[in-house]
Amino acid sequence: MITLGRRSFSGPFLSPLWLPAKGAGVFAVLVPGWRLLTFRALHFACAEDFAAPGLLKSHPRYAEWVRIAGTDWNLYVGTYEMSFSTQAQRDAAQRELEREYRPDFHAPVASVETPSLKTMLLAQAMRMNRPE
Repeated sequence: MITLGRRSFSGPFLSPLWLPAKGAGVFAVLVPGWRLLTFRALHFACAEDFAAPGLLKSHPRYAEWVRIAGTDWNLYVGTYEMSFSTQAQRDAAQRELEREYRPDFHAPVASVETPSLKTMLLAQAMRMNRPE
């Protein structure tokens, strides 16, 4: 269990080993934080079905997340289940989380092939284990 904003998410789960349950809600893409057992949210998104094939790997930002994490084994997922919710309710929860938590990578992707300068600097800082 991990708390992001004011919501309790299930997880974090290692993305390669994540076996999502069928259901709707909001998910968070996470990387390990600076201190032991802390995580940093990179992105929040809605899902009508967490078990949908390619939910993470088909996302336009997936390559950028892996570059930041260094490997997909450093990429984690947290889920906030909202069974029987409407798309509008999930969108509202996502916006609320983004306002409260302010993830760094929720702007549109310029190009899937090239990461932004901010992404490269954050990845370098995380690999060198020093604050931004």
